[in-house]
Amino acid sequence: MFSNSPSHRSTQSQSIPPFLTDHLALAAFLVSRGHAVTLVPTGSGKVLFGFAQTDGLNADASAFSDGTAQVSPAEYDAARIRLRQKMDAVRGGVR
Repeated sequence: MFSNSPSHRSTQSQSIPPFLTDHLALAAFLVSRGHAVTLVPTGSGKVLFGFAQTDGLNADASAFSDGTAQVSPAEYDAARIRLRQKMDAVRGGVR
């Protein structure tokens, strides 16, 4: 679901963030909690969500995984919609 040490290599010149996930729900939750996201396209057409390591990132990811996470439904839904729009833009508008 998420990883602190990515196992793939990017062919782009950008650096890979230390925390990657392909889980849209987790990414939307983290964004709604104020964590900045970087979209990382892969060669297979998949888009990963990358997050810089911050003090609260691991705690928020753990809270999401163990079911104790809480966030406003409106904030979560807005974050999910924004991420979907960014994913579509990265993939050239194709879903």
